[in-house]
Amino acid sequence: MPTQPAPRPVTAGRALVLFVVYTVVFAVGGGLAAGIMAVVFEAVSSEGYDGTVYAITFGVTGFIAYRLAQRVAEG
Repeated sequence: MPTQPAPRPVTAGRALVLFVVYTVVFAVGGGLAAGIMAVVFEAVSSEGYDGTVYAITFGVTGFIAYRLAQRVAEG
């Protein structure tokens, strides 16, 4: 069974860069998904788009994008 290599130590500079990258990935990923969902919902429904659905879509999709970015950064 192969073993995983030890994670690289996190320096202050690397932590700052990762924080910025993860924040941008979260915002862009969540924003795109929520925006696409809003456009689709507006096209299908005549009642409009509920802000709660937007917030949930943004948060969940942003978190998924963040976790994917974290996996890529850690190798």
